[in-house]
Amino acid sequence: MPKTSEQFDMIVIGAGLVGSAFVLRLRQQAVARDLRIAVVERSLPPTPAAANEHWGLRVSALSPESVSLLQAAGLHAKWPQLRPAPYADMRVWDADGTGAVHFSAKAAGVESLGVLIENAALQTALWQQVTQDSGLSIYAPQAWTNLERGLGDWCLTLSDGNALHAPLVIAADGAQSRVRELAGIAVAQRDYHQRGVVCTVEHEKPHEATAWQRFLNTGPLAFLPTDHPQQSSIVWTLPNEQAQAYCAMPVAEFEQALAQAFEHKLGAVGLLGERASFPLLAQHAEHYACDGVVLIGDAAHSIHPLAGQGVNLGFLDVAALVDALVAQRKAGLPWAHERAQRQYSRARRGHNGLMMHAMSGFDLLFASELPALRVLRNIGMKAFEKSGLVKQHIAQTALQGRR
Repeated sequence: MPKTSEQFDMIVIGAGLVGSAFVLRLRQQAVARDLRIAVVERSLPPTPAAANEHWGLRVSALSPESVSLLQAAGLHAKWPQLRPAPYADMRVWDADGTGAVHFSAKAAGVESLGVLIENAALQTALWQQVTQDSGLSIYAPQAWTNLERGLGDWCLTLSDGNALHAPLVIAADGAQSRVRELAGIAVAQRDYHQRGVVCTVEHEKPHEATAWQRFLNTGPLAFLPTDHPQQSSIVWTLPNEQAQAYCAMPVAEFEQALAQAFEHKLGAVGLLGERASFPLLAQHAEHYACDGVVLIGDAAHSIHPLAGQGVNLGFLDVAALVDALVAQRKAGLPWAHERAQRQYSRARRGHNGLMMHAMSGFDLLFASELPALRVLRNIGMKAFEKSGLVKQHIAQTALQGRR
């Protein structure tokens, strides 16, 4: 068959959580109704668990701002079907001492601190919204072989030999972004030499719509509430070799180790389904935009999961980039003009970098076995817990998702 070459205003590469959210939010804008967008995605979303099944391995803790963005992007009517699990409390404590902090939605004057949701369910719902937009040109599942700069635009060569052209490329293709690499954007990386062990468990006591997190010197252990009152999603940060050993050990032995590491807060635990682990890396692109290529989500930044902020930072990227593009277009400038790219980079890179350094700092602080630091950690946590208005202000700031 003869090869084709198609022209677009924009190519979005990657239609996961962040990429799909970007497309949907942009298409809601009046100035974007005639925008020619190609969406390229290598694979279709995974199948979510059925309504009577336990959640899959990967979940996201969404901030209230992220929930608002997603519902406004077309998921409001579908939201109950995604089995969201709002949590009203968060309890954090130090394994080496008595320091503990309790965040309460009631104290912050809100209904919930956030919402836990199964990634596969959310990704499927977003993808369904994208595919229902007849104004989009969708290439999925579709692999591609090359991205190169031409005269005035970028050329994306698909694996079937066809080519897509556009002056603006949005890279939402994840932490190992090929777009970032081919655009020549360098990335600073930090290897924590840790892995996150993930699984779903049932437990004797109800989770009480509470996100629980215990800081051990090997890394944090989180029990995140699902929509079932006695089931939680686990994210257990461990050194590489220990994580692999825990994934391989017999089920009964793993269950006992997990319950013990969690101080049996929710009683005995039972594993539901599989275990898996993923490497923990922090990385930050040196530039978020370069010559018509813009990075969003994990393609631009990835952080330690201890605060559950990764996908929320990606959704903040989405909001900032759409705002910048719309303002630029309303000013009569073309979509690919560099003004919006500069504005987006200024709005997001510093904030994301600050969050990344903060998470790295927390990881180092709680991993330390120095007696003096252990004492200071516990004194600091106790003082923060008693700080009243200070703690409330920090909680409200986090809930607002300030950029």
